[in-house]
Amino acid sequence: MAKRVHFLCIVAGLAALAVTAAAVAPPARAETVRAESITVSAATGERRNLADLIAGQPTILHFWASWCAPCRGELPRLDDFAAGLERSGLRDRLVAISVDTKPHDRITAFLDEVGATHLTNWQITEGNAGSAFRLFGYPATLLVGQDGTLAERLSGSVDWEEPDIRDRFRGFLEGQ
Repeated sequence: MAKRVHFLCIVAGLAALAVTAAAVAPPARAETVRAESITVSAATGERRNLADLIAGQPTILHFWASWCAPCRGELPRLDDFAAGLERSGLRDRLVAISVDTKPHDRITAFLDEVGATHLTNWQITEGNAGSAFRLFGYPATLLVGQDGTLAERLSGSVDWEEPDIRDRFRGFLEGQ
């Protein structure tokens, strides 16, 4: 019995390690982002194909939902990162997209409630982010190169206050 418990503990530990490594690992080969299958709209009524919105420039795509508890905690820190990008002229390279099906006014109210005032209220109106980008939950962050290839996929909350992450992401957006 003790050997079986020990074996199960080892298997569980290895499984947890594999899941953790997969959550932050860059893709093994160049993977092109399928952004053309997604249409987003802004609270202003503007509709854009996501591929057109991010074409030709390194971009951070961040997917979130108002019903997602980790998203609620992360959005104010993401907003602070967005404010820093705004000051340096890189704000349009961070595209935060709600996967909610609620009307825009409710998403705007939610962003106001959590203090996220520097994020454009983009919302998916056509397509499925999970299928298009192989996402398995929210929040999820993708770093997409100017050629449309996926540089990095992060599942779960990102510590947007961590200086190394801020520097790495800013460097990515600046093409470094």
